[in-house]
Amino acid sequence: MNLITVLIALGVETRLGSFDRYRNLAWFVHYCDWLESRLASARFWNGPGGLLLTLFIPLVILGVLVFLVGEINIVLGFLLSFLALVYSFGPALGSLVDGYVDALSAGDDAACREILEKILYGGPEDGAADQDRVISSIMLRSHEYLFAVIFWFLLLGAVGALMYCLVVNLAQRYEGADGGYAGAVKDLHNILMWPSSRLLALGFALGGSLVSALESWRTVSGHTLDISREVITVSGFGALHYQPAGEEKTDQEDNENFVNRLRETSALINRTLIVWLIVLGLMTIAGWIT
Repeated sequence: MNLITVLIALGVETRLGSFDRYRNLAWFVHYCDWLESRLASARFWNGPGGLLLTLFIPLVILGVLVFLVGEINIVLGFLLSFLALVYSFGPALGSLVDGYVDALSAGDDAACREILEKILYGGPEDGAADQDRVISSIMLRSHEYLFAVIFWFLLLGAVGALMYCLVVNLAQRYEGADGGYAGAVKDLHNILMWPSSRLLALGFALGGSLVSALESWRTVSGHTLDISREVITVSGFGALHYQPAGEEKTDQEDNENFVNRLRETSALINRTLIVWLIVLGLMTIAGWIT
């Protein structure tokens, strides 16, 4: 049933357009501020305990609602899970990339910068955004906004999808911050990223150059929970046969090549999504047969 929900959600997003205007997490921001203002002085707050409490309340509410509604009417339960999944998806990355390509081709610097603020973590640091950073950010955003949400939805249902969505929101909010609570957010985000990032890297390999992607993946070293982002980006670059920081070119050549790489990156993400869905479909059929 979860796979069917994913297929319908992706189909609706594709056919009816993005639902970004409905994905407003302001309620969660206000809720976090309210909770912190009342419990910040508590001993357990500045650490994993505070983080777990922050996530526990909205996730339990959703879980209870899904269960009760499903008990009353299975169709309504399915609809609630579907809405939770669509809500948990991030902004429509394909539309952002297409808009950025159009703005880049038209030489519209203002539009480019506006879109980059949505793609890049923290926005562009200077007038000319680093091309490698843009491409790697697109790959990372595809994980945060789509693939990881699908993974946790398939694993834990609507609660899993919303859980990852909220953790990503907290990770962005506390990025670069110090303290026990911020550290707990970072640790939980890294833990949740670990399985889906490896599956995404494998999907990049199957959707692009298998040998190059796997060879690039092998070059990543470090603590396994701290390298998920690097695993995604290097495997993605390998799948595209793209070497970051290449040779110098004229502005026109560089701009044309950058646009082509953006389109290739978007196409790789789409192929990887198809690979995921095919594998999940085969696993589902195998489960039915056995």
